[in-house]
Amino acid sequence: MRKELQDNDSSPWSEDARAWAVSNGLITGSGTLVDGEPNYMWADILTREQFVTVLYRFAQLIGKV
Repeated sequence: MRKELQDNDSSPWSEDARAWAVSNGLITGSGTLVDGEPNYMWADILTREQFVTVLYRFAQLIGKV
């Protein structure tokens, strides 16, 4: 099941937020897709480790770290 979630399929309602997160380095993806594009795995499960990494990157972005 998880293999099906590990691609860039996503909903249109989150497009602006996803673009912002990628452009600010909060989300970097995991490997690449067949076409060479970064694999952001938008529909996959978020682990606590991934969550704190995003929080840490956000803290760096706003100068808190």
